Amino acid sequence: MRLQTMMLIILVSSAMMISSCKKDNSIVEGDKTALNALIVQADALSAAATATDYPQTAIDSYKATLATVKTAAATSLTQAEIDNLVTQLTAAINTFNSKAYAYIDESLYLNAGWHFDEGTGTTATAFSTVKHVATFFNGNTVILGAAALMPTWVAGVKGGKAIYLNGGAHLEVPYTNAFLPVDLTISVWVNPAELYENNYIVSQNFWQGYKLQTQGGGKPYFTFKKVDGGIIDADNETDNSIKAGQWNHIVISLNGTTKELKFFVNGTLTKTWTESNKSIGPLTRTLTGPDAQPFIIGCCATDNELANDVTTGWMSWTTAANFGYFKGAIDELKIYNIALADGQVSKLYNDEKP
Repeated sequence: MRLQTMMLIILVSSAMMISSCKKDNSIVEGDKTALNALIVQADALSAAATATDYPQTAIDSYKATLATVKTAAATSLTQAEIDNLVTQLTAAINTFNSKAYAYIDESLYLNAGWHFDEGTGTTATAFSTVKHVATFFNGNTVILGAAALMPTWVAGVKGGKAIYLNGGAHLEVPYTNAFLPVDLTISVWVNPAELYENNYIVSQNFWQGYKLQTQGGGKPYFTFKKVDGGIIDADNETDNSIKAGQWNHIVISLNGTTKELKFFVNGTLTKTWTESNKSIGPLTRTLTGPDAQPFIIGCCATDNELANDVTTGWMSWTTAANFGYFKGAIDELKIYNIALADGQVSKLYNDEKP
């Protein structure tokens, strides 16, 4: 941004020198209509900018560029010089907007995201840069018998479609380390048919990676394994923050550097856990061998995991009473490789809410 400003100053200085060396009638004045309109827009953006929404350094740099452009616009300029100023100011506006705390560059930070708008078929393809395919799977028939179901399509949170899950119905995505970034944010809309303890939204091999669910008390609940091997269980300590029979926006944000785990419900921060009050630390970075299970949407474990549990006795998933799966609809699921800031979560909620 500083280089951009310096180049602009050089351009303006050159233009002023040229204009001072020529007679006024030697310059063919250009049309400043577009430039003046852009300056009005840029002034409004500058007036509204606060340190709550932007880094102060970004505000200072943007205002400096705007002042330089306005100084140049007050002189006699050719059309080429005017067009150049429009280009420079447009770039400055775009750069400044990208610095907003609420801005999310999904080309860089979205590891996977599903709109679930297909409405037909048995797969959902991510809209992220990498097109992860989530494939429909039937519930485990060994455990659930005839009650095992397949995912279906229903109306989404804001037009479009969503997936409806019950009876162990779920989607699986082939394992990749992309689901285990250094920093992690999971954003999702859920419409639970009912609230119970094991309403699993997503699972990356359960305790070996992480899982997100809602509990009977209407609380989002997140479990993850740390790099040091420790396992963290946490909820937002707010009963009835998740309601059955309606759409709820849930976000968990895990910052491995600051060692913070944040819970958001419907755009509002409801709980922050830290290293001091919950031993929060960085997420484990990779799973290997039998632990490298698919990423699951709507269930606690794949059939392979369940079969392994029967062998190892690690956890009693072998009865219908203990088997965890989501009951209800899921939409707009996103996995980010950064810990989203409060303003970014608020923007997500406002952009996606009905």
